[in-house]
Amino acid sequence: MNLRPGKHAPDQYETPCVTGAATINLSTGQRLIATSGGAEFVVTKGGEVDLTCNGVTVEEKADQSPSEADGPDIQLGKRYQSAGGGVSLLCVKAGKGELVCDGAAMELQGARKLPSSD
Repeated sequence: MNLRPGKHAPDQYETPCVTGAATINLSTGQRLIATSGGAEFVVTKGGEVDLTCNGVTVEEKADQSPSEADGPDIQLGKRYQSAGGGVSLLCVKAGKGELVCDGAAMELQGARKLPSSD
């Protein structure tokens, strides 16, 4: 690869979104709402992804009124992580629905085992 001053190579570490849907750029601390299901989140680890709940794109929190939805419970106080670990969300208002990031269902993060205090 030949790089000249003032030019830069594309970032080889970023994973582009391939799903073709609307991608959103998430930043840490940003508040999101799933208008389909009513769950609300705070981004704890961001990135550029296609994030949906029940097939509807998750939006930045404003004055949207959520609609009723079916699906698995989204649990208050739990963290959800994308399959590749690129995005992490903290649920601050429970709701219903299936969170999907870049075409794969987001996983509920388990509790971390802390070292003993001996």
